[in-house]
Amino acid sequence: MDKRKVGCIGIGVMGSALMEAVIKTVGPEQVAIHDPDAIKTDAFCERLGCAKLPSNAEIAKQSDFVFLAVKPQYLTPVLEEISASLSRDTVVVSMAAGVKIDMIKRHLDGHPRVIRIMPNTPAAVGEGMIAVAPDAGVPSPDVDEFRRIVSKAGLTEITGESLMDAVTAVSGSGPAYAYLFVEALADAAVKMGMPRAQAIRFSAQTLKGAAEMVISTGSHPGALKDGVCSPAGTTIAAVTKLEEKGFRSAIIEAALAAWERSKELGK
Repeated sequence: MDKRKVGCIGIGVMGSALMEAVIKTVGPEQVAIHDPDAIKTDAFCERLGCAKLPSNAEIAKQSDFVFLAVKPQYLTPVLEEISASLSRDTVVVSMAAGVKIDMIKRHLDGHPRVIRIMPNTPAAVGEGMIAVAPDAGVPSPDVDEFRRIVSKAGLTEITGESLMDAVTAVSGSGPAYAYLFVEALADAAVKMGMPRAQAIRFSAQTLKGAAEMVISTGSHPGALKDGVCSPAGTTIAAVTKLEEKGFRSAIIEAALAAWERSKELGK
């Protein structure tokens, strides 16, 4: 396909992470951005070689794929600003938590090609998880091309829109839960006498390796946990303490809180 012109409105943490990945795939000459923060925009474009455009409407006019990397509360005026500038073939990609495709289309005068996504920040290092919920009006080749241009950001998976709030709670917000775990485990190592920098490396690599085991082997995480727990050993003693302290319940309740908030944002 020749559908490669990519524009991004908003260049915050998530927008910049995805655009860095897109540039690796399509090249900087195919990417343009607009953000009201001129200093941030200039720095990003100078570093990566992409173009900066003067308005959101120009992004919409010149792009085959328009990424909306703006917070949910700012999305409506952006949609209304770009609506008249969109070609019917332009694919609009929204990453606004909680905001449904129907709402986006309503503010775009029924624009037929909208993809809702939920990425996460590990996309910045090529290890992201991106849920992709295309509207029925998006042709399959456009969905395939979208997945290709973000492939350097990590894994993509087609997800029903009804599950996007759950995705937000699990993978969208999930890195923060993981960072808390890494920090807490490193704190324990420091208490045992390990230097802080070394403690963080041991903790982070352990979590990374465990996650890769789940993905690469396809084994149930419970079975992998059992494989580490020797009879009367150190690991089962630690797991018992985690259960006593409500470790699983805390994680479940945290994800449910994020899920409820995502649903609120969509109202």
